[in-house]
Amino acid sequence: MRKNYLNSVCLMLFMLCILPAYSQTDLQKEQIVSRYDSEAIQDLIEKFNEQAKVEKAEAINMALIKGWPLIIKNENSYLELQKISSEGTPIYYTTFNVAASKSTRTNHLNSGGSLGLSLDGQNMTAHVWDGGLARASHQEYDGAGGNNRFSIGDGTTTLNYHSAHVTGTIIASGVVANAKGMAPQASAVGYEWNNDTSEATSAAGNGMLVSNHSYGYAARNSAGQAQLPDYYFGGYITDSRDWDEIMFNAPYYLMVVAAGNDGSDNSANGSPLDGNSSYDKLSGHATAKNNMVVANANDANIDTNGNLVSVSINSSSSEGPTDDYRIKPDITGNGTSVYSTYESSDSAYNSITGTSMASPNVAGSLLLLQQHANNVNGSYLRASTLKGLALHTADDVGSNGPDAVYGWGLMNTKSAAEAITNNGNESKIEELTLTNGQSYQITVDSDGVNDLYASISWTDRAGTATTTANSNSAVLVNDLDIRVTQGGTTYNPWRLTGVTTNGRGDNSKDPYERVDVANATGTYTITITHKGSLTGGSQNYSLIVTGLSGTPIVCSATTPTGLSIDGFGSSTATISWDAVPGASYDFRYREVGTSTWTTSSVSGTSTSLSGLTPETSYEVQLRSICADNSTSSYTNSVNFTTTEVQLNYCTSTSSNVNDEYISRVQLGTIDNTSGAQFYSDFTNLSTALSQGQSYSITVTPTWTGTAYAEGYSVWIDYNHDGDFADSGEQVWSQAATQNTPVSGNFTIPTGTYAGNTRMRVSMSYNAVPTECQSFTYGEVEDYTVNLLGGTPDTTAPVITLTGASTINLEVGDTYNELGATATDNIDGNLTSSIVITGTVNTNSAGTYTKYYNVSDAAGNSASQVTRTVNVTQPADTTAPIITLTGASTINLEVGDTYSELGATATDNIDGNLTSSIVITGTVNTSSAGTYTKYYNVSDAAGNAATQRTRSIIVTEPSTGSGCTSGISTFPYSESFENTLGAWTQGTGDDFNWTTQSGSTPSSNTGPSSADDGTYYIYMESSSPNYSTKRAILNSPCFDLSSASQATFEFKYHMYGTSAMGSLALELSDDDGASWTSIWSESGNKGNSWLTATVNLAAYVGSSVQLRFNGITGTTWQGDMAVDAVNLSTGGGSGTTCSDVSLSITFDNYPEETAWSIVNASGSTIASGGTYASQADGSTLTVAVGCLDDGCYDFIITDVYGDGICCSYGNGSYSLTSTDTGIILASGASFTSSETTNFCLGNSSTAFVSNPSIISENPDQFFKVRPNPVKETLNVDLVGYEAQTFEIKNMLGQTVSKGRYTSVIDVSRFENGVYILQLNIGEKKQVKRFIKE
Repeated sequence: MRKNYLNSVCLMLFMLCILPAYSQTDLQKEQIVSRYDSEAIQDLIEKFNEQAKVEKAEAINMALIKGWPLIIKNENSYLELQKISSEGTPIYYTTFNVAASKSTRTNHLNSGGSLGLSLDGQNMTAHVWDGGLARASHQEYDGAGGNNRFSIGDGTTTLNYHSAHVTGTIIASGVVANAKGMAPQASAVGYEWNNDTSEATSAAGNGMLVSNHSYGYAARNSAGQAQLPDYYFGGYITDSRDWDEIMFNAPYYLMVVAAGNDGSDNSANGSPLDGNSSYDKLSGHATAKNNMVVANANDANIDTNGNLVSVSINSSSSEGPTDDYRIKPDITGNGTSVYSTYESSDSAYNSITGTSMASPNVAGSLLLLQQHANNVNGSYLRASTLKGLALHTADDVGSNGPDAVYGWGLMNTKSAAEAITNNGNESKIEELTLTNGQSYQITVDSDGVNDLYASISWTDRAGTATTTANSNSAVLVNDLDIRVTQGGTTYNPWRLTGVTTNGRGDNSKDPYERVDVANATGTYTITITHKGSLTGGSQNYSLIVTGLSGTPIVCSATTPTGLSIDGFGSSTATISWDAVPGASYDFRYREVGTSTWTTSSVSGTSTSLSGLTPETSYEVQLRSICADNSTSSYTNSVNFTTTEVQLNYCTSTSSNVNDEYISRVQLGTIDNTSGAQFYSDFTNLSTALSQGQSYSITVTPTWTGTAYAEGYSVWIDYNHDGDFADSGEQVWSQAATQNTPVSGNFTIPTGTYAGNTRMRVSMSYNAVPTECQSFTYGEVEDYTVNLLGGTPDTTAPVITLTGASTINLEVGDTYNELGATATDNIDGNLTSSIVITGTVNTNSAGTYTKYYNVSDAAGNSASQVTRTVNVTQPADTTAPIITLTGASTINLEVGDTYSELGATATDNIDGNLTSSIVITGTVNTSSAGTYTKYYNVSDAAGNAATQRTRSIIVTEPSTGSGCTSGISTFPYSESFENTLGAWTQGTGDDFNWTTQSGSTPSSNTGPSSADDGTYYIYMESSSPNYSTKRAILNSPCFDLSSASQATFEFKYHMYGTSAMGSLALELSDDDGASWTSIWSESGNKGNSWLTATVNLAAYVGSSVQLRFNGITGTTWQGDMAVDAVNLSTGGGSGTTCSDVSLSITFDNYPEETAWSIVNASGSTIASGGTYASQADGSTLTVAVGCLDDGCYDFIITDVYGDGICCSYGNGSYSLTSTDTGIILASGASFTSSETTNFCLGNSSTAFVSNPSIISENPDQFFKVRPNPVKETLNVDLVGYEAQTFEIKNMLGQTVSKGRYTSVIDVSRFENGVYILQLNIGEKKQVKRFIKE
C-alpha cells in the first residue's frame, strides 16, 4: 500500500522543555512484556539453562582428563572454558571513557550537552554479561543517579577487572571526570558469562532493553595455538542461532556485542572467506543477525559542533564479514585507551584498549536513545528500530558505504537523537508490519539540502545453523526489500558484493537495508515489499527516513488520480492512489448493483478493506478533502470481484524418508504412485465420493531396507472448514504393522459439504499419526475429493473425438494422436482419464483402429468411441540406384585373373535389391583388349535403374627394358634422391610410383622420412588410387653372368590399416615375358623402415630384371614406400648370408619398445618400433632378412627404462638364425637398453690364424703405443684406410669393437695380453699389446 507523508509544523522543541525526564517504569516493563509470548520465552530459558549445564559439565570433565586449565588469566586477557567443539577442541570465552563519549557524540545528549536533552540514563538499566562482576561499592557507582547503582543478577560473587571496566564505561558517574560513563545516572545489573543465554532470556522476558557482551570465543589457546574450528569463523553456528531466537521472541531487547580483538591475527582461521586472511575473524554470537556487533576505533577527531573530522580503526579490531556476506561488524565505537573503573578497590581505575571497550561505549549510548524515545513518544523503541536508527545515522568512514571493517560507520548518537526529536518533520520513524503478499508505499519530500536516507530494519526469525566452513547460503528467513523511486529512476540499497567490496542492488542477506539518494531534490516514493512467502505470515519492521522537508504544503482539493486495486482475496482488498499534496481523503465502496455506500476517512494514499463477501463484485470511489473542508468530486468507479474462500490447512510432515515412505495411494479414480517426500501436495488429483456410499482406500508403503511397523491414518474435511478436527473427519486408521499394502473402508456420511475438499493420508513409524503432527519417519500426502449428494450416479460419461473419425495416411507418414474429450454430469471433465488403445503402423499399409474408453467415479462406462486410420501405399515412380563396388575401370595384363567386384542396388520402397542385379558381358584375360561388364536391376513396380558399366582393359605384359645394356658392375645401389635413376615406371598399371621427401600427404600412413638420404619412392593410396589399384616400377637389367652369388636388398615401409594392400618383388629372366614373385608382404607392418634381403643365387650366370608390383587395398591409409635398393655379388660359391628372424612378446606398453641391428661398420641395417599399434602382451614376428656373414650388435630399447619384463607385463625377445635355428640374442629384463653381439657365417670370436696381410711397403705402416699400456692406446696407421677395429683377449673373446679411431681407451681392461685387429677393406692388420 502507499501512504502520503505529510509535513507539518509543531512546537516539538518547546514540548521537550516541559516534558519530565522519566524512564523505564515497572508499568512500562509490563507493557513490553505483555506483547511477548511468555510460554515461548520460558521454554527458551529452560532449554538454554539445561544446555549450558550439560556443555559446562562436559567441558570440565574433559578438562580434567586432558589437563586443560578452566580459567586463564594474564595481563591483557581473561579466559574461561565454556564447552567442547564438535571436533573435540576446548572453546574458551575471552574478554575482548571522556574521549569515548566525545567520539560517538554521546556527550551532546548528556547534561550540559549541545542538544539540551539532559539525558544521563536516569532510571534506565543496562545489563552486563562478562567474565565476572564489577565492584558494587566503587565510588563511581554512586552519585546523582543514586547510590549503589550496580547490582548482581545471577547470585555470583567473583569480581573481574574487565567486567568492572565495562560497567564503568556505561554508568560511571564521573567522580573522576575522565572516567565518566555514557549514561552516568543509569543502573547496571551484572552476570557471569557461564549461563548467559538462559539468563539473558529471563532478563529479556522481564523487559530488558539493552545488554552488553564484551567477550567471545578465543581464537587461540593459552599456548598461542589456533583452537577454533574453521567453520566458527564467520559461520552461523548454534550460538548465533540461539541469540537470534532470544531476540526474536523478545523484540524490544537488543544485544550489543564486541567484535573481538583478532584484527592482527591472520592465521588463526585456517580457511578464511575467499582466501583473504585479513578478514573473516568474527565468531560465536558476533555472527548473529539481530544483535549489534561493535568494532573498535581510535579516538575520533570531532569538532565543537559534533561533526566528524577524522577517525581510524584500531588494528586489533576483528574484521568481518559473515560467511553469507552479511555486513558485520554493524557499527564502530571508541574502545582505544578507554579510562574506566577497576575492581581492585573502590577508587581503582585503568585504561584498556579493545572492542570490549567500544561495545559498552555503544551500549551506553543506545540506552540514552531509548530514554530519549520514551521521553518524546511515551514508549520505547523496538530493538530493530533502535538498531536501525544507530546504523541509519552513523558517520560513513573507511570505504564509501558499509564494509567489513567499520560496518555502517562510527556511531553518531547526536544525529540519532535528532532524528527522534524531528520525527514527523525532518525525519520519519515508523514501526510497521508487513503481511504476506502486501507492499507498503509512501511519498516523501526531500529538503533539497541533505542526502535522502531511507532504511528498514527488522528482527528476523532464527535461521538454520551450519557446520560448513564458508557456507555462502543466506541465513535470512524473511527477506524484506526497500526501493526509492523518482520518475523512472530506482535507487537500490547497499550490500556487500565480496569480502572487501560493496555496491547497490538487491540485498538478500541483511535484516537491515538502507538506500542513499545523494543530492536529493523533489518528491520520492518509498516502497517496502518482501520476497517469497513470509514465515509466520507477517513480519514487523521499522522504517526510518531522514533528509525530509519541514516546509508545509498548500492543499488544493483536486480529484485524485491513479486509483487502483493493489490486491484482493476472498474477504479483503487493498486500494491505493496518487497523492494530492496536503489533502486527506473520503473513500467509499459498495457491492455492484446496490445503492448504499460505505464511506471512511483516510489520511494516506492507501486503505485496506476486510469483511467482504467471497465471490462478490464491488466498486470503489475516492475524493480529496483539504483542511478548510473543501472537497473534490469523486473519481470514477474501479471494480473488483473477491475470490472464493481460501482454506489454510495445518502443516503435517515427516523429516526423514531414508527408510520408508508412501509409494502408492488408491481411492476411487485416484491411483497415485510417488517417490519419497517429507510432504507431497497431490491436491491436483481428485476422485468423486458420494454421500451414503462406502469406499475402500489402499496405501502401499515402500521400505528402502528393513521393513518397519508403520501406523496409518486418513482424514477428510467433511465440512470444508480448513481443518480435520471435527467429529468423524478421521475416516480410517491402522495400528502399526509391517503388512503391505494396507487397506480400509469408510462411508461418506450424509449432510457433508458438497464439492471439492481436502483429504490427508499419513504414515508414521510405529504409531498412528495425528492430523497436524510433525514426526521423524514416514510421509504425509494431501489429495482432493469431490463430495457428491446422496443420489446414486447412473449417468455414463460422454466421449467426443477431437478431429475426424477417419484419417487417411500413406506409408511413411507420421500418425499424430488427436485424442478426445470426456465429460460427466458428476465428475465433470474426465478427459485426462480417457484410456486409448490400438496401434497404428505407418510403415505398413493397412486399416487400423484406435479405441477410446472412460469410466466415471461411480463406475459408469462411456460408450466406446473408435477412430479408423487407413494407411495406403503411395505410387512408386522412383527407380532403384546401382552403385559399383570398386573402380569403374580395371587394368589387367594377359594371363591375370579377372575377379568380379559386383555392385549394390537400393530402392526407396523395396530396399536392398543387390541380389537382383543382372550382370552381363564377358572378360577374356588370355587376349589383350577392352571388355565391358553391364549391371541392371528393376524394382517391384517395374522401375528400371540406370544401367552401370565397368571397363576392363587387358594389355600385354611389360617386357622390361635395358637388358642389352644392363648393370654389370656391382655392388649396385639406388636411393632415389629425387630421381628414379635407371628405374622406369611400368605400363598397363593404374598409377605411378612417386619420389618423396618427408612425410606422405596422408595422416597415419607412410614414412616420415627416408631411410637413406632425403628421398624415397612410394605409392600414394589416396583416392583415386584405391581400391585394388596397381603401380609397377621396373628395374634396369642386371647382368649376373659373371657372378656366382647375388643378393638383392632394399628397405620397405608399410604403415597404415590392416587392409592397406600388398607389395611384391618380382623377377623376369626372359626379357619381361613372364614374372615370378620372389618376395612379398601385405598389411600393416608398423611405422618403421624394414629390411628385405632376397637371395638371387638361383639366377647367377644370366641377366635378370626386377620390378616392384604394389596393389592398394580398400583404404586411403595404405601408402607403401621403398628406399636404399642394393644388389651385391660375390665370387665364391655357396650362401654368403643368413636369414634372421626376430620375435618380440611385448609387455603392457608396446609403444615404449624399439630395436635395431648395427653392423661392424656402425651402420644400422635393420630396425623397428616403437609399436603403439600393437596390442598389450601380443607377439610380433619380424623377418629381418638375409644378413651378410659378419658380426653385428642387436640393440633393444625401452623408453620408460623398465625393459619388457617384469614390472608391467611379462615380455621377452629372441633373435634367431632361421637357417640354423641358433638363437643369436634373447632376453626380457633390462633397463633402458640391452646390446648383444653376434656373428653369422664363418665369422667367429677368434681371429683367423693367418689373416690377410698387406704386403710390406715403406710408405705403409701400422704401430701401437705405448706398449705396455695403462689407459690410452695410440694407433699410428699410415698408408691404410681402416674401417673398423676389434680387440680380443687371449681366449678369443671380443672385449671391444667399433669404428676405427686412432685413440682407444683400454683403462677398464683387465691386465693381460690383447690383440688389436684393424679391418681394412677385405683385409686385416693385427698387433699384440699388453695392458698393465
